Amino acid sequence: MKEILTALMIWLGANTPLQVNHELPNVVFLPQATMEQMFYGDNQYQPDQLHGLYDKNNDTIILPDDWDKTSGWDMSVLLHEMIHYLQDANEMKFACTQEMEKMAWPIQQFYLKQVHDYEWNYDGLWFLVISNCNPDLY
Repeated sequence: MKEILTALMIWLGANTPLQVNHELPNVVFLPQATMEQMFYGDNQYQPDQLHGLYDKNNDTIILPDDWDKTSGWDMSVLLHEMIHYLQDANEMKFACTQEMEKMAWPIQQFYLKQVHDYEWNYDGLWFLVISNCNPDLY
């Protein structure tokens, strides 16, 4: 995993404005149900929609235990969570946690196209909703 994290860190340093001169994050693999419980708690949610998460209290990226390093999508999920790790490590300020996605989704999309020749055309309206602070929605 160290080699994968290093390669992604180099890619992020070359392709984003993020400062990457930081230690590598910890990565743990958990069952999907455990990840969902950690993220959603007792709130309602759609199962199997959570692909990964970043625990800023422990500088740890959490991925599902079926994560596959040969999958371009799974690699992009790791990259996405590394972006959140670097946002935290660089002490970037956000009005709410959701604003962190404004950087992560487009970089993930660019990575998928550049490295894996995969077109990820996410829904722009959904992106607008999940990447902005709106206390009425949460």
